[in-house]
Amino acid sequence: MILCDTNVLIDYWRNPVELKKLNISRDKHSICGIVKSELLHGALTDDEADRMIGFFNSFNLITIDEYDWEFSGLMLQTIRQQGFTLPVTDVLIAYLAIKYDIPVWTKDKHFTVIKAIYPELKLYEPSAL
Repeated sequence: MILCDTNVLIDYWRNPVELKKLNISRDKHSICGIVKSELLHGALTDDEADRMIGFFNSFNLITIDEYDWEFSGLMLQTIRQQGFTLPVTDVLIAYLAIKYDIPVWTKDKHFTVIKAIYPELKLYEPSAL
């Protein structure tokens, strides 16, 4: 199982031929609510937003509970104390990946910073599967 970040899915969403090659399935790929929100934010039309909502059913959904907000907030505090200000979204995704012990598939360099502070964070490399 891997946790897909928004930036990876956007690239594939814009290129349907490549998206089909991913062979997305619930047993291999997951997303969380923040990724759903970010993807929908980028939808260019209502029709595209509707197609995205259907697309979400292809993934295992990683849910967020009340304590996840607290623990990711504490991660943000630790990261800030180390001299970095990162988006809440990225830290929340990283926290969930650590919590569920699954790698994050991302192109975002913020995750490299997070991994330096939280080495238990696993980053997915596409050549690894």
